[in-house]
Order: sequence, then C-alpha cells, then structure tokens
Amino acid sequence: MEDRDKTAVTESADPALAELFEATHVIPELRATTREGVIAEVVKQVAQRGLVSDAKWLETALTERERMVPTAMPNGVAFLHARHRASEKFPKQFLFLARSSKGVAFGSPDERPTHLYFLLALRKDMAHLRWLARLSWICRNRTTVANLLKVSGADEIARMLRLAVEELPGNLKQR
Repeated sequence: MEDRDKTAVTESADPALAELFEATHVIPELRATTREGVIAEVVKQVAQRGLVSDAKWLETALTERERMVPTAMPNGVAFLHARHRASEKFPKQFLFLARSSKGVAFGSPDERPTHLYFLLALRKDMAHLRWLARLSWICRNRTTVANLLKVSGADEIARMLRLAVEELPGNLKQR
C-alpha cells in the first residue's frame, strides 16, 4: 500500500474505544436530580479531568442542545453533545459516561427517567456519527443497559462497555 493510501485509511478510521474511553471517564453515580444539574455535574467532572479547555462553553453548548431537542432516548439513555463541534475546546477527543441509578427526567420520548448519559466529544463528524450509532445499538438492548446500571464502580462500568463494543455486529465494528 502506498503511503498516501495508508494516510487515507488512517484519517478515515474511527478512533478505537481504548483511545476515547477509560474508567476515569465514568461518574458511577450522579448526585444531580435535574437536567441542568446533570449537565453541570458532567461538565465539572470533564473539566477536572482536563478533557475540555472551556467548561463554560461546554455547559452552555450542551444546555442549548438539550433545549433545542432533547438527546434522551427510550430505555433510559441520553447522548449529550454540542450542536456544533468545536474540537479546539478539547485537548483530545473522548467519550464520557455518567450514571444515575434513580434516573432524572431528561425529555425522553417515553417520558421515563434517564439513567445513562454518554458525552461524545469527537473531532470528525463521521466518527461522531459512527460512535453514536454504536452506542445507540448497544443501549437499545435492555439487558445491556440493566447490566450497566447494576455493576458497581467505574472500572466495572468501563469493562461492561468494552465488552458491549466487542459484541457489536460486523457493520458497526471498528474499521
């Protein structure tokens, strides 16, 4: 393969889960009880981990996105992301997961509480869309969601997510 072909493949390849997500990217139990509180708590934790350079921008962007159209889905999951990606605000791209065992009213179409909050911060639109598709596929399985809610601690949550990614169908696997 020529060098430019290798470059094209590398640029089009999505980042692997291991590049985006680790146990330190998990809040095992949110304290927040409102939509605004969830966003503020997630942003605070992301900022403390050095994953965003402008926490105020991120909190405003996520809040505006949720006001426009909630990102909560049936089955107790929300996919937080800014409407307009601003990769310069993120020192590196990442996925982050916060969990609320009690759940929070977050605007889900089924009007049930939301328990899992994935924050997606990817630099390229296609990578964002493919990771959103992967996470959506994983979270449509009620057993997987129940298991993510049942396990204890960030390490176990991260392990469960890694296993779920490994079990994705062929068309959703890493390229």
